[in-house]
Amino acid sequence: MTDVNSSERTFLVNPRGYEVPLNKVATYDIEKHDLVNSLVDEARALSELHDEFKRKVFKNVNTFMAELFANYNVEIGGTKGNVTLTNYDSKRKVEVGVADQITFGPEINVAKELIDKVINEKLETLGEDKLLRQIVQDAFSTNSDGNYNKARIMALRKYRLASDSEDWAKAMQALDDAIILSSTKTYVRFYERNAQGAWVHIPLVSKSL
Repeated sequence: MTDVNSSERTFLVNPRGYEVPLNKVATYDIEKHDLVNSLVDEARALSELHDEFKRKVFKNVNTFMAELFANYNVEIGGTKGNVTLTNYDSKRKVEVGVADQITFGPEINVAKELIDKVINEKLETLGEDKLLRQIVQDAFSTNSDGNYNKARIMALRKYRLASDSEDWAKAMQALDDAIILSSTKTYVRFYERNAQGAWVHIPLVSKSL
């Protein structure tokens, strides 16, 4: 909060919590104090306005989707999912959704060992298959920080029924157990087409100056 009107105040509070008479405070410190308070107040108001707008977007889109599903006698499955709405001439669109932030628990190492075991057994039977081995190696490749590529790991789950091996079933279970939803992030995005017809993102947060 800003201080009372400058004509009414007689002191400023210093970092220790003491009231310092204005005649003991340098003019530039007073001006800096007022500038910072003014800008932070505006930033807080804009932040609250942004949050209010985001809630409005989710509410209005969810209401629209609920009415749409009701018209077709279909129940909405769950609370998550992404929605993209375009206007009539397809020159503007709104995207709303929920993105899960995923990390992996220690079970991921068990899954890797089991998958390697199954692949090696298959290769012994079928002969060396560089492509098959490369797919597995790529899936469990790590970056410079030693972290697995999330997209590649998640893609392995679509091969759940690729083998009737007991070890493969255990590997898929370990993969499921390894997935940790560390957080859930909601987002809204807005786009307009430019003169060339490409989508241009309209940021809610200003670009760097």
